[in-house]
Amino acid sequence: MKWHYALLMLGLPLVAQAKITSATLYPSHAQLVWQQPVSVEQGSGEISLEGLPVSLQDDTLMAEIRGLPGVLTQRVQIRQVEQTEVAAKATRELQEALQQLEYRIGAREDEIQSWNQQVRLMAEAAGTPKEITASELAQLGATVQERTQQALTRIRDIRNAMADDLAERDRIERELAATQQNAKATKTVTIAYQAETAGQGSVRLQYQTHEAGWRSQYNARLQAADSGTEGTLVLEHLALIRQTTGLDWDGVQVSLSTANTRSGTDIPPLQPWLVAPGGQPEYRSQKALSSSMDMVQSEVASSPQPATIEDQGAFTQSYRIQAPVSLASGNSDQFVTIANHNVPVSIETRFYPAMDLNGFIHATGLFEAEASLPGGPATLYRDGQSVGRTYLESLSTGSELAMGFGVNDRVIAEVINEQNQTGEQGVFKGEKYVRQINRYEITNNHPRAVAVRVFDRIPVSRQDQLTVEELDISEPVQRDALDIKGVLSWERQLQPGEAINLTSGFELRVPDDAELPPEFR
Repeated sequence: MKWHYALLMLGLPLVAQAKITSATLYPSHAQLVWQQPVSVEQGSGEISLEGLPVSLQDDTLMAEIRGLPGVLTQRVQIRQVEQTEVAAKATRELQEALQQLEYRIGAREDEIQSWNQQVRLMAEAAGTPKEITASELAQLGATVQERTQQALTRIRDIRNAMADDLAERDRIERELAATQQNAKATKTVTIAYQAETAGQGSVRLQYQTHEAGWRSQYNARLQAADSGTEGTLVLEHLALIRQTTGLDWDGVQVSLSTANTRSGTDIPPLQPWLVAPGGQPEYRSQKALSSSMDMVQSEVASSPQPATIEDQGAFTQSYRIQAPVSLASGNSDQFVTIANHNVPVSIETRFYPAMDLNGFIHATGLFEAEASLPGGPATLYRDGQSVGRTYLESLSTGSELAMGFGVNDRVIAEVINEQNQTGEQGVFKGEKYVRQINRYEITNNHPRAVAVRVFDRIPVSRQDQLTVEELDISEPVQRDALDIKGVLSWERQLQPGEAINLTSGFELRVPDDAELPPEFR
């Protein structure tokens, strides 16, 4: 007979000889098996397990006495024991470290606010009407653009620098909460039993905790072939195990399950350019920040350990770590290698020169493996050097794997404005119009051929009275590329030292009694 109760643990300062023997880790929690040797007396008796955490949930614990025949579990009682202990030295150290982090994060937030103020002042300066000449107006516009870009770049750098501090703050807060809770109270589990004979046995508890779990992390290493347009993407799948249960793990058999109960490395994001007469502009020329992850790579607590696929269901899969795991509670996260995947890829340099003159190396291939991959942060390597981080969305076998690997500084882009005209025409039916034509010159300074893909976009009208026509679009071109209306894409291959020119333009018209979209006034 078994009694089923719950143990959803934040910390586990258990008595001597207690041992975690196995753990099944999920992204959101863990299910642990804990065993302790006990002496069983003949007849009626009780076994008390002291020092359990106050977070123990009474309705999911599974408890049983093993090792002796004829032992009947009659009752399981869980009682909270209040403590008067104060936080120990470790708690004070955590509080001091947290205070220093808060000060550093606050200082960086103040700096971001200061730079944002400069951006607002630049915008106000550009919008203040003044009696100035055309050359002075051009100089003012160039100055505002340059200083605004400098401010936005500085804000991006500060946010990237804050990522490690934010992740460390979260870790300290979790550890501090567990430490403080364990210092205030514990629980005692008492098992009443009836035994036919006396002898030595063991108590087995199975329970869950939110203070252990795992998440996927990846190392993506791009290896280019001699052709320069093909290569191999080596994708290393790692499990990042955390455990702050309050009990050190020593030789624990660990399984991992994917079941869950609850920029700067590529070209700027492309969106449809929607325009309409009058109104406020929806298009922003600011390059979007792509480094929004608070998750950072932790120190390796031990050498990565291999894992094998244990079970693959329709929606989840499990991995079994081959060697027992030893991991101290609250210690640095431990990496476990799950699998390495070698994916043949095509390599191209992608440009969006109207937004950014940098070309970004992009690898695309077909992911084929026995098991799908859950999403997780990925550290990117090119030519053995780290080039940044990104987030890898979940992958199923047969799906496309596409990743950016930072700037290719030996393929150069230049933008030449061929025409930028605004005016009115027509006598009886006047219209306001805008004509813009840009030429993009792409030069390959590599000693080998490279594939390039250049993106641009033209406005997309949302009203019948506003018309948009293409002007001087270089062919061949893909329209509505990436399934985004108005986005153009050119795919070319450049030999060493070769330069190509691509043109892209449009004419936008509205009736004389309507206003041009704000970005064209």
